Amino acid sequence: MNNAKEWDIYQKCEIEKSYINFPEPILSGIYQYRLFDISLEDIERVIKLHIGDTDINESISLFGGYAISLNDTIELFPQCCGLLGEIEVWKKLLNEDFDEFYLTEGHPSPIITKSGNELVIYCKDEFEMFYPARTKTEIRVDYKDAKTALLKLISELMDFSINLNSISGKFKTNNLSDIMIWGDRNSR
Repeated sequence: MNNAKEWDIYQKCEIEKSYINFPEPILSGIYQYRLFDISLEDIERVIKLHIGDTDINESISLFGGYAISLNDTIELFPQCCGLLGEIEVWKKLLNEDFDEFYLTEGHPSPIITKSGNELVIYCKDEFEMFYPARTKTEIRVDYKDAKTALLKLISELMDFSINLNSISGKFKTNNLSDIMIWGDRNSR
């Protein structure tokens, strides 16, 4: 895009209209943000926008997802309609003999499988391109490294959940993180 810098400035101005101290996008031109960098006050605003007129107890988890990074370079970004609740699908990796799987909400969805000691993520869809277009069609990650990273992420999400739950009363629910992070409407 020829005007990427101008678009970044426009996006930043729009965000500043609704949020107090929103972080920078994870990458210029890609308007996705690191969850743990968003203040609790801004998360509250994100949730209000997300649920709109929906009863919180009928809501889906927040839109977003999880990126795959190798050597500090993001190889796979969350795709359209991805949800934070898909962490429950990613947990399949914790079983060393997991069956290949797709993510349940985002599209296009990669196929995640294991080959030997590697986690293999296939990013090819005959109907839809992965975003950004430069996404590799095959991403290979050491399985043990991926499992370690997933366990670290789960721990960070659990810590974040404690903070998020501190504002549960504002949404008239007992455990806001069950809904917004874990995608579990059945726990209430």
